[in-house]
Amino acid sequence: MTWTRVEARVGAGLPDINGAMKSGEFWIESKVISTKKFSTVGLWRPSQVAWQFSRSKTFPNVWNLVSHPASEKLCLYSGTHILDLNDPDAPLVDPCLVMTYPVNWNAMIEYISGSLIKMNISMDYERANV
Repeated sequence: MTWTRVEARVGAGLPDINGAMKSGEFWIESKVISTKKFSTVGLWRPSQVAWQFSRSKTFPNVWNLVSHPASEKLCLYSGTHILDLNDPDAPLVDPCLVMTYPVNWNAMIEYISGSLIKMNISMDYERANV
């Protein structure tokens, strides 16, 4: 498994972290909620929303890792939900995975890996039936 920290100046909207493992490549945007109340609204810049929305339509391998120190939680959201996560009028989005401090990073890696395997199987099936 490899991780690459991406500098913000590389491209508008590009997530913070690129990861690769046998099951595929993925992107993670990391955010911290600094208020006592847990709310994801307003965490992403318009360029980040646009990048995730566009990328997730092709291959949903983008994730948002949202830390909330006040509740000692880390939530993983699929990039396919980026519009709702950032919209104050949208219904609440359930996280794909919730981790508490201290964080079990292996649980997140296993979840992403399982999701990538499912996506790859689905894409192989679609290609075979074109």
